[in-house]
Amino acid sequence: MNLIIILILLVTFYSFYRIISDRVCYCPRAHDQLLSLPEETCRQIRNSIILTQLKNYNQTFLMEQINKLQSCRWSVTGHALKDIRSELHTCCNAGINLLVTQANTHIGDYITYGTNRDKRVEVTKSIHEMLPKVSPFPDKPFRRCSVVGNGGILLNSGCGSDIDQADFVFRFNLPPMNYSGDIGTKTDLVTANPSILHNSYSKLDEERKPFIDDLKAYKSALIVMPAFSFTSNVDISFKVFYTLQDFESQQKVVYFHPDYLKNLALYWINKGLTARRLSSGLIMVSTALELCDEITLYGFWPFSRGATGKPISHRYYDNKVPKPGFHSMADEFFFYTQMHSKGILKIKIGTCY
Repeated sequence: MNLIIILILLVTFYSFYRIISDRVCYCPRAHDQLLSLPEETCRQIRNSIILTQLKNYNQTFLMEQINKLQSCRWSVTGHALKDIRSELHTCCNAGINLLVTQANTHIGDYITYGTNRDKRVEVTKSIHEMLPKVSPFPDKPFRRCSVVGNGGILLNSGCGSDIDQADFVFRFNLPPMNYSGDIGTKTDLVTANPSILHNSYSKLDEERKPFIDDLKAYKSALIVMPAFSFTSNVDISFKVFYTLQDFESQQKVVYFHPDYLKNLALYWINKGLTARRLSSGLIMVSTALELCDEITLYGFWPFSRGATGKPISHRYYDNKVPKPGFHSMADEFFFYTQMHSKGILKIKIGTCY
């Protein structure tokens, strides 16, 4: 009798377990729900983007297609990344030439300005001492990199944790860091456009502490400035160097090499990009393609409407639109979508949860 009761209890328990198990198995995870498009559909979308030519692309079409690809699985295509890395290494070699260093520039050399090609500056002993001895980038690529744009698409994305999990994080133009849930807290390299310094810290001769206090948000990041792009950039760039030195700051300021920027511009011109100047975003994405094995772009979205069609701010922290005519952000984004489709880099749009 007791054995029968035990058997009945075991059968009842097993039946209940199967019901619960079945419910769990048929309950998809949120991540699986996002990756919901069939692979054949994803392949067709990728091919439609890859086969589109820059001169013929439609922005609305591009927005719709890259948004759909967020529901497709993405992985690195090794040979595609290797090919573009080889091209960029041959033309530009960011690992050695991105920055002006003591290794690639010597006392008595002349640096020709990036935009004022008829003007040049002699590398004096004091300038040479400001430069890093060698490139700060390792010979072996970083495993994972986050390249974090400032687009309004980042707001309420919840991507901060994903961004911070990368081995190296690129940022642009000293952005506010008080949106950690969306943008993360980690910074390994941040660009600083001299116009931002002129607008926000115009009195570095007199009031330097507010600047130093604001920089603490970037911890020990490299601060990269285009000191030798324009003759007017030199003074403010050198002031930043000496300010950081005087305050024994964690950060180090380094300078883009104008020859690297010139060669990179020629590379993208040959690809069909005809912008007056490359954006900081494309410069750093190009750098990441040489330095990183897996690259994810966050906050890269040059359109006034988000992926769902609703209006969004130009940047995650304000809606100030830059002066037109200098960059071609939409055309640059076109190249990013093609690289995403080829498995060279990943564009993250929408939420990360």
